[in-house]
Amino acid sequence: MRTTGWRRAALILGVCLAAETASPAAVYAAAVPDSGREAQADTPAAGPALGEGLPQAQEEPAYSKEELEDSVLAYGEISGRIENYNTTYRNLNTQLYRSTTNIAAARDLAEEADERMEDAFDIKSSEMDAETRALYEGYRDAAQELRKQAQKMTNSELSGSGERTLRHTKNQLVKTVQNLYLQYEAQAAQEAALQKSEELAQARLEEAQARQALGGAAARDVLMAQRTLTQARSGALQLEAGLSNLRQNLLILLGFPYNAPVEFEPVTPPEESRIAAMNPQADRQAAVWANYDLQTIKQTAADGSAARGNKQRNVAMTEQTVAIQLENLYAGVMAKRQAFEGVKAQYEAAQKSWQAAQAQNALGMLGRADYLQAEYAWLSSQAAYTAAVCDYERAAGDYEWAVKGLILADAG
Repeated sequence: MRTTGWRRAALILGVCLAAETASPAAVYAAAVPDSGREAQADTPAAGPALGEGLPQAQEEPAYSKEELEDSVLAYGEISGRIENYNTTYRNLNTQLYRSTTNIAAARDLAEEADERMEDAFDIKSSEMDAETRALYEGYRDAAQELRKQAQKMTNSELSGSGERTLRHTKNQLVKTVQNLYLQYEAQAAQEAALQKSEELAQARLEEAQARQALGGAAARDVLMAQRTLTQARSGALQLEAGLSNLRQNLLILLGFPYNAPVEFEPVTPPEESRIAAMNPQADRQAAVWANYDLQTIKQTAADGSAARGNKQRNVAMTEQTVAIQLENLYAGVMAKRQAFEGVKAQYEAAQKSWQAAQAQNALGMLGRADYLQAEYAWLSSQAAYTAAVCDYERAAGDYEWAVKGLILADAG
């Protein structure tokens, strides 16, 4: 019976190897000869369509498909663009979708293995020659091994872990793009002011050259004006290059072509109702429960009393850290709100000054350089206001992300 023994050993070995290295269809083919005719092991799994697959990480986007794909991008559309068009997120979603599909197939294989084990037991008890009986016992043993391997693939934590990974990835991507968007808006607001400063520097240089021609200005004054103009041009060119790179990165992350003619809508200050809803004491439990670092610690195995004690201490310390960071982030929101209110008051005063300068210019009471100076002051105030809005929104977003489990290591 040496041949029969080899057949049994080879059969079980094939099941083990297939279960470790191939898809569930390949495992089934290894355990059941000729089954590959019905289920091809190397057929690529189809990825999910947009919005399908695993449960999505957050609430459904409030924007329609048409709004997400038009040429105007709103700050609130970032989450929807990441979920539906970001390459990294879509690839991960597809991989996890395939994993959950394999899990379902493994469960089916486990049920099939149970049935085949019962059949093998019935056949063993009937009138059969020794070699045939041994072969069916091999099928029974293979079915048992298949059930073990299928059980490994049906670990209930896999789908939950996949969902957490997907949610974490999406949140990180959305937060990253939001920060880039805010950075772009703040810098774009500076561009107009820098361009006006170049125009102002050119006017000042022309004035200095005119005075020099009349003997009213020294060569040093002209040289200083030229230096100011050079610096203004350099600053404007550097900002232009930086904005171009930042814009391309934003478009690519959001799933647009890098040169797409997309218009970015201005960011608005956080609504007061949104800020009023923030409460570190009330939000603490949600932040602790959702924190990714804490989830990782809790899922780490701890064998022995010492290891369990260390794990409990790490959990307690991390919970305390999350609570402290949440308080710090809330304090940051309050500070940015106060700073925004101050800049807003300055912005409103600058607006009145600019209106007065326009009226004076209309009456011929301002020279060209003085008018450009007033316009530059107004554009600078606009840039400062936009920067304050972006800082305020970033602080509010950091707090809200912390409640959802995403806290930066240097938060606060």
